Amino acid sequence: MDVENVIRDMNRHIPVSRKTLLEHLESEEDTYETKDGQKCSIDRKDLEFLAGKCTEIEKMRLRVPIFVSTDISYEGGAWKIEGRTEAAVVSKVLNKRLYKDDFLRIYYPDLKDLRKMLPSLIVIVFLP
Repeated sequence: MDVENVIRDMNRHIPVSRKTLLEHLESEEDTYETKDGQKCSIDRKDLEFLAGKCTEIEKMRLRVPIFVSTDISYEGGAWKIEGRTEAAVVSKVLNKRLYKDDFLRIYYPDLKDLRKMLPSLIVIVFLP
């Protein structure tokens, strides 16, 4: 079995495209389509909670749902959020210190908390 095919199958739930947080806040349509053709809903209260943590510029730059991916560079098993805006916003949501401008490493308890706070806005991405 080819590992790349397995990972591709595991990532079929990834959105085809993502709107900014501001676009979602101004729109009546709170959905996105995945690579496998499913239409997923975004909860308006998740958008509003996230907006409360963002500056106006972050609302214009942050694309949702937010991708959280496996961090294979860390031996102990971790997750990461990449991107300047994404890392900054998630660090505020989780009340975590940001050590790099465009990268935030989180661990399973953090991921669990993040998914509890923003259940419709977090997408897990598996990387080889």
